[in-house]
Amino acid sequence: MFDKNLKRVGEIDEWISLDFTVRLSQEGAWQLLIKDDTPQSQLIEKGGGIAIWQDGVSKPLLSGQVQTYQKYWTKLQHTGPGSLYIAGKCHNTLAYQRLAFPDPSRTVANQYQAARPWRLIAPSVPMDKHVWRELNWALGPGALEDRRVTGLNVGTEPEGSVLPWPFIADQMRMDVIGSKLEEWFDAKGVGYRFIYNAQAQRIDLEVFRPTDKSAEVRFSPELGNLREFIWTLSAPKVTRAIVGCAGEKFDRYYYQKVDAEAEAEWGMKIEQFVDRRDIQLKVNTTTGAVVKADSTMTDQEFEDAKEAAKDAASTVLEEGERNGNFQIYPIDTPDCQFGKHYFVGDKVTVAVDGTEYVDVVREVVVSIDDGGNVQDVSPKIGKQGTGDPLNLYKTVYDMQRKLRRLESRM
Repeated sequence: MFDKNLKRVGEIDEWISLDFTVRLSQEGAWQLLIKDDTPQSQLIEKGGGIAIWQDGVSKPLLSGQVQTYQKYWTKLQHTGPGSLYIAGKCHNTLAYQRLAFPDPSRTVANQYQAARPWRLIAPSVPMDKHVWRELNWALGPGALEDRRVTGLNVGTEPEGSVLPWPFIADQMRMDVIGSKLEEWFDAKGVGYRFIYNAQAQRIDLEVFRPTDKSAEVRFSPELGNLREFIWTLSAPKVTRAIVGCAGEKFDRYYYQKVDAEAEAEWGMKIEQFVDRRDIQLKVNTTTGAVVKADSTMTDQEFEDAKEAAKDAASTVLEEGERNGNFQIYPIDTPDCQFGKHYFVGDKVTVAVDGTEYVDVVREVVVSIDDGGNVQDVSPKIGKQGTGDPLNLYKTVYDMQRKLRRLESRM
């Protein structure tokens, strides 16, 4: 535990339950349930927080301030003095508490003096520098004095690492910095985290890119570190997109795009209509050719309109395309432990039914009982379990194909 000045105040070694979630370049969370009116409960104060450690690991798995206190008392379970529920988010939440000013050197009232209403992110500057600069200008020594976070160490500006994808072009205009950095990680793979430094009694900023541990960190039933896996193949919802453009009655132009591969594989033909009267195309009823709906259109506008019809059809087919996803539920083993052998941001391998899939660990949920025993460790690899999972159709299809070959030999 640490107080609001980041000074260590003691250790909580007895609790009823501890659950926490470590997320990659996002807000993690933690919740602790302890007996009230005990030496442990007296350690926790407003503005203070916790750092969660694992034996044999030099840095905390997660640290963060207290944001919620809740007292429990019931006749059956939380008897006597009752229990205290304490919860908060990890220190990454600091990035979600700041906006990206068009000119970080000026106050809100003086933003009208900025060079532009927005701030350009130069594509000539490496990504790690951009991440560091945004956080330094909003929270660190580079921020206006009243925006600085006390006890935050951002270190020195990175020299500019040599990455396969080092640059990004963007603009900042009162964006939530944490949300913007999520987008940047998804696009370019440069992450960050804020973590408590117990020796220096401060919060350190770390900017990093995923470490490729796919050769040594592997999850598979054969290795005994998978509790469960589920893979699913789903048929397409649309195989034929029909876009209705401008024109009236018989001269209305219809463009169709067909996913022939999906139709052949699944034996389905599924049509969907898209009403796009804003696309200025119509059909010549004499020749059947597509023509300009407005005679004032230039040739370039005509070509752009035809591309717009194709794009509209492609969007519908992508939204309704055949889908493949799989979910895995790993478990900690002595040779494959979260925090010791891998961490969020590391690339790992999942080997299921003869197919290997490599992706980044984005989130890990951990539950620990009152005896300090780990009850559950649930990593989310890639975008599984999110609201926007990747379509891994080819990967899952390979799983099914290889499994069928194996079954035919048995």
